[in-house]
Amino acid sequence: MSEVLVVDRAAFFGGDWPQGFQPIAADAADAFLRRAAQQARFEPRPIAETTPAWKQWIPYCVLRCAADRPGGEPGFFLVQRTRGQGEARLHGAWSIGLGGHVEPEDAAGDRSWRDHGVDFFAASLLRELREELDWRLEQVPPPRLVGLINDDSTEVGSVHAGLAYLLKVPLPLAQAKERVGIREVSKMRGGFTHLAELRKLWQNPATLESWSRLLMENGILDQD
Repeated sequence: MSEVLVVDRAAFFGGDWPQGFQPIAADAADAFLRRAAQQARFEPRPIAETTPAWKQWIPYCVLRCAADRPGGEPGFFLVQRTRGQGEARLHGAWSIGLGGHVEPEDAAGDRSWRDHGVDFFAASLLRELREELDWRLEQVPPPRLVGLINDDSTEVGSVHAGLAYLLKVPLPLAQAKERVGIREVSKMRGGFTHLAELRKLWQNPATLESWSRLLMENGILDQD
């Protein structure tokens, strides 16, 4: 990857970005994504990774499926980054979020991509998910923006900002396990699991990526 999408830190929040997870209401999501695209540009990734004056936009998606029985708990997609994954600072970490950088190919030669914030970021996220996952679904539901993630306390977080999405797979847990799996097995392992398993992992939050920890602290697992 030669270039990634960035925004000047000073372009949002007067440069003083809020820390943690900030919910974005459904009726405000379109405007936020439009502005996120309009203020953005592509820059060389090696420079972006060492420039805290920029924030790299990262669509970061939580996958949720239905419970196996009425009144049961839903399932969530859980992954662990391996040494085959490009970002060495995340090796071994567990995550409930999937996604990645927005790349020039996501603009696909469309000079007006900045005017299509909602569709532009969603298309980039779905492209990333198709690369990472083996989908055996007739149709992938549209992801929904639920908030912004920012954590300047870590080396990775200081140069990235997460666009937090929720994607609901319309299948019970047992079927979701069979229909959605890891494609990039050299980079990660995991799959859909019971909410109870996530609660066990939460007992040792240091094993979670900081963004996943922030989402879990702020009730993402309880969202419909």
